[in-house]
Amino acid sequence: MYMYYFLAHKLLSMGGGKERIRTVADHTFILALDGDVDFQPSALQLLIDRMRRNPNVGAACGRIHPIGSG
Repeated sequence: MYMYYFLAHKLLSMGGGKERIRTVADHTFILALDGDVDFQPSALQLLIDRMRRNPNVGAACGRIHPIGSG
């Protein structure tokens, strides 16, 4: 929830009108990971591509391979 407020503040403070804010918002993604998650940049690109193809996708989870001490 806090990330939502942070993002809204950032978007509204950049100025440029509603159309610019909408464009930036449509091309903004937030990635949140656990501290012990290791991922490849190519996997992140695939995730973003999938989210761009379908605007109804709000979150996605692929294969997770934790590398922590557990």
